[in-house]
Amino acid sequence: MTMSPKSMPNDECNKNHELLQQQIDDLQSRVSHQEDLLHSLNDVIAKQDAAISSLRSKLQQNQEKLSDVAYSLESSSIEKPPHY
Repeated sequence: MTMSPKSMPNDECNKNHELLQQQIDDLQSRVSHQEDLLHSLNDVIAKQDAAISSLRSKLQQNQEKLSDVAYSLESSSIEKPPHY
């Protein structure tokens, strides 16, 4: 069975259309996956930022305590005990 010349372009057009539709579907799926991944990464970054802020605050508190202890040690080493 031979195809008429008029039907061949339609077949090719349909094949191209199907191919393009499949490519569009694949791209949409990839974009959707990337959007989900982007949201997940954003959540991780937000949690890490909160953790870093908390750690910075604790570090500042510890530095202040250490400074107070160092000052106390310096002050106590300068003073002579009463029996001298």
